[in-house]
Amino acid sequence: MSEEIINSAMKALEEGRPQDAIDALKPLVEEDDENVDALVCLGMAYVQAEMPKEAVNVLEQAEELVEQHCIVELFLGRALWALGKIDHAEDRIREAHRLDSSEPEVWLDLARILYRKNEYREALGYLQQATERFPDEVELVGLFALTLYRLGDFTAATEEWAKVHRLNTDLMSAVSNYAYLLLIQNRIFEAAPFVGHANIVDPDDYRAQILLGELRFLAGEHDGAKECFQRVVDEDPTNIEALSRLAVLAHLACDDRTCQHFLMRAEAELGRDPESWRGLCGVYPLLGMNEKYIECLVRWTKSDLGAASPWVALAIEYDKQGKLEYARNAWRVVFELRGYVKIHCKSCNTESRFPYDETNGFDIYQSKVCHTCGAKINMPAGLAAT
Repeated sequence: MSEEIINSAMKALEEGRPQDAIDALKPLVEEDDENVDALVCLGMAYVQAEMPKEAVNVLEQAEELVEQHCIVELFLGRALWALGKIDHAEDRIREAHRLDSSEPEVWLDLARILYRKNEYREALGYLQQATERFPDEVELVGLFALTLYRLGDFTAATEEWAKVHRLNTDLMSAVSNYAYLLLIQNRIFEAAPFVGHANIVDPDDYRAQILLGELRFLAGEHDGAKECFQRVVDEDPTNIEALSRLAVLAHLACDDRTCQHFLMRAEAELGRDPESWRGLCGVYPLLGMNEKYIECLVRWTKSDLGAASPWVALAIEYDKQGKLEYARNAWRVVFELRGYVKIHCKSCNTESRFPYDETNGFDIYQSKVCHTCGAKINMPAGLAAT
């Protein structure tokens, strides 16, 4: 009888009916509080029903009855995570991963926690392994792309978003992120069809308008860009990307008063999330405010610890300003955060990545030889900016 109830509850969970599973399992557990299968299933139901406290209580009870149970550890980790107990959740999920790494969700949960903790380099290592084992798992590949993006490796992130898009052509996050990365690399012609696709998938999504505005801006269609960004601001008055671009467009139109108006509004929103820094920092060079740019980048490095992206921009800007020692130190941080050095050969247009040796370091002012074509790569120009 109990087996039938548990099977029925599992079916309810598969169909997204956690409350039905809870209603069926609670009497069973009350009658037999040592029925491990019932406890585990009930814990899973509580997690799905977003009742983490109840899930922890039940799953800890199950844990006392059975040792080394992957599902118990996994769902206990998820429940603890929902309660904000990130470190304890990480311990549980690491144990689940140690016990059984044959399922993609264990890899995904572990990488998500590391990503949440800004430990992008370690997350990257797990995600590289996971995506090799499960190349068709959309969520794993998407998180891999996001992690590469945080590490400032835009070309690699672009390739991963392309894979996600191929796996699910109508997934808005894939279309928008892929198009956005192409745009920030100034790959306008490649981006254009995906910007168009985003506006077909969901024309009312603010990301579609941001992308269209950015495409028009890069193409020099300033009136069309202004229309897109203004539409976003009308819907979301605190959107820092749109506000920043409107400031630049006003500057280009020699309207300093409007430029300052939008810039101040954008600056007021700074720090709401890590991406707000990218939305604003890149505006300052376009406004001729290079010292402000440095200041913004430095603040960004402190806001998004573990991210290499702001350090790359900072290193490049320091080099432009002739602050070579500052640039050297910034690049060293990039290598440490990524765990590898990325070099671009302009002669054959290939990229190479090799592990960073923290003991020996890496001299960014010593020229290198391309392993593909044998050309001399002048440094630090050969260090890939994206």
